[in-house]
Amino acid sequence: MSKEDKTMFKNALSKLTGGILQKPGDKLEARITPSNRKVIKVSKDNGKEKYSVTKYSNGTLVETKTTKA
Repeated sequence: MSKEDKTMFKNALSKLTGGILQKPGDKLEARITPSNRKVIKVSKDNGKEKYSVTKYSNGTLVETKTTKA
């Protein structure tokens, strides 16, 4: 894992306050797609709080955070 990828992973995890994987149903997923995108997804509180970051092969980062009321 490159230093840049490690930084991306750390930033993804720090976006969610209170830590991750603390309650049943919390999820963490990391994968590399066939098109070489690097994707990290975190879901907490039975999907009420979600965060994802995707790094495309050209270096573009896309971050998404969703919070349900």
